[in-house]
Amino acid sequence: MAGRSKKPAAHGAKVPSQGLHDAARAGDLDGLRAIYFSNPTVINARDNHSRTPLHLAAWSGQTEVAEFLCSHKADVGAAAVDDMAAIHFASQKGHLEIVRILLRSGASVNACTRKGMSALHYAVQGSHLEVVKFLIRKGASLCTKTKAGKRPIDLVKDDEVRSILTSPEELSKSNKESQTNKPPAVSATNVKCDIDNVEAEPKESSMEKKEGPAITQEEEEDIKKSQRVRNEEAVDIGPQPKRAKIALSHLVDGDTQEEF
Repeated sequence: MAGRSKKPAAHGAKVPSQGLHDAARAGDLDGLRAIYFSNPTVINARDNHSRTPLHLAAWSGQTEVAEFLCSHKADVGAAAVDDMAAIHFASQKGHLEIVRILLRSGASVNACTRKGMSALHYAVQGSHLEVVKFLIRKGASLCTKTKAGKRPIDLVKDDEVRSILTSPEELSKSNKESQTNKPPAVSATNVKCDIDNVEAEPKESSMEKKEGPAITQEEEEDIKKSQRVRNEEAVDIGPQPKRAKIALSHLVDGDTQEEF
């Protein structure tokens, strides 16, 4: 009958592109490829929680699916609820290979959620040692704080993870990927963050810089004695009298007369 409004979809009915999300979550690469090639625009489609197929592949550890999606221009930085990106899901679950794929495809290693959680926060919180190591090698900041003021080290539950966070420079010695990637940035972002508690080295005094080693008491007395002698000599000599001016006008006149 014309003009009749459509009935709402029954509860649980699939919305457009939901099949792609289901395939991504289940690791059904063949099914996902079939859906994608029939309609490539659905690759970044969102579900009811604003998640893309890549989010679900990252969460469930579906490496082949994640690889396919990234190679077909899936948005690696897409934000779901609470600004969770695929790298946050993968780090939270400890899926190292997917973290590798995401960073290689352009994901930000220091991207944060709405709560200020970085991928490193999630990896540390889950005690995923290898993911922690990899993220630090890739430049993850140890100093980033959440909205609650927590740094990654504040979420540590594992002694090995704590050791890595307190001595990140040790990773550079065993970095097997240095031949194909840039060396780890063990710098301002990767050093210990407790800089406020580090005691400053004693500064060299200006006297030591200018005069060198301290002099002995005997040498100091000799210096004072020499100074007194110089002062006394200056007093005895006193001001020198000025020389009297001599008139030379008669010499000038004589010279002038001889010239003519």
